[in-house]
Amino acid sequence: MLLFALNKAVARSARDTFPRQLMAQVRERPGAGVVALGNSLVGVGFDESAFDEGIGLNQQQGMINLGLGNSTPVEHLMLLRYALHNGERPRLLIYGFFDFQLTHPAEFATSDLIGNRAMLYYLDPEYARRFYHLSLHDRIEFEIMRRFPLFVDRSVTWERVELFRRKLEQQGMPPVKTNTLGRANDFSLLEYPSRPAFIEECGRASRRDLIPSVREIIRQGKSAGMKVVFIEMPLPPAHVQSFYDTAAWDQYRSHVQGMLVGAGAQFIDASHTMPDESMFADPLHMTYEASKEFSGRIGESLREERQEEAIATPPPGSRLEAAQPK
Repeated sequence: MLLFALNKAVARSARDTFPRQLMAQVRERPGAGVVALGNSLVGVGFDESAFDEGIGLNQQQGMINLGLGNSTPVEHLMLLRYALHNGERPRLLIYGFFDFQLTHPAEFATSDLIGNRAMLYYLDPEYARRFYHLSLHDRIEFEIMRRFPLFVDRSVTWERVELFRRKLEQQGMPPVKTNTLGRANDFSLLEYPSRPAFIEECGRASRRDLIPSVREIIRQGKSAGMKVVFIEMPLPPAHVQSFYDTAAWDQYRSHVQGMLVGAGAQFIDASHTMPDESMFADPLHMTYEASKEFSGRIGESLREERQEEAIATPPPGSRLEAAQPK
């Protein structure tokens, strides 16, 4: 009886999780002409209104931003599939990425399927399982856990506990810089610890193929009649100078670009387009003002290449002119 009550309580609390909010947006906006996929860099990096104005589409026909924080291409594929199954027929698919996101093997444990990644428990889980690896132990655990909201959406409870813990931890301490995504300094943990470690990973990643979920995103997008555009997202100068301004990253970028173009997608390198530190709210994410500027300029560049009713993209490998700090 207690387990039943706890399941009910967690399920009720989880009705508004961010993946479910995105799913609701899809159902409410069936006429979107552009869909944006990616992690939190896309979620905060694309302002729908600014992009729509730049590309020349009204709000109803413009962009629906399905960027999902703390996620992988597997979840992005599931959101695209959900959108297509719910009547979305966009003309353009934009996929924003950074670092090794497109080639990093999708190998999970059930402990990884928490927070936004918990959607893999409830959004067509049989289909999603084709695109990531679980050990035998975790496969058994997954099949049990996905039947109980108490386990599927356990992060709803733990999030509140963590927020309370952090509040206690801050008592009597100097305020910590935060933004809409959380504590700004936490995102430095997502960067590589050193330039040599990053260069070493570039060497390994340059021998890998695009992971299956990325190839499937391209395939489904092309099958639905979409132009598929992959954008190397803007990052702060410190990240660019430490990691991207290296011969190893140039080699990896060329490797990825070749695979994307070979699969029928387009590629835009926008990593250097926001060259001032003040354009970023933390070690990875743009400020609201910078995202509006970036979104408008991406929209304008795509608008210039629209011919008749088709939406085209800049030639593969093009780099947008860097914005000047204001």
